[in-house]
Amino acid sequence: MPITPKTGSLFHAETHTIPEWLIGLLGSGAGAIIALLIRNAVAHAKNEASAKAGQAIANEAKAAAAEAQRLAAATERDLAHFREKVATEYATVQLLDRIEERLVGALDRIGERFDQFLLTQGKAK
Repeated sequence: MPITPKTGSLFHAETHTIPEWLIGLLGSGAGAIIALLIRNAVAHAKNEASAKAGQAIANEAKAAAAEAQRLAAATERDLAHFREKVATEYATVQLLDRIEERLVGALDRIGERFDQFLLTQGKAK
């Protein structure tokens, strides 16, 4: 706008009022900016909540993994102990089988001798 000789300024006296459409435009722009800021704040809060929930899930998974490793180690120790016990008892069972065979053989021989004794006693009468 050109400077007028009457006022000596860029604006006329009637141009000092801001048109309503400009107020509406500025108001809607400010409203859009406020809405954008609110939406960004909500999105940030949601992201932060999601991150915290994800961290909690990760912590639970770590705890579960540690418990699983502890149980696996305990099971491995128990299995090793069981194998050792089975090996020890199996050797004992084999030994008992051999002793049983020897005892049965000895009893059979005693029985045969007793039978012969009875036969010789019956013939002597």
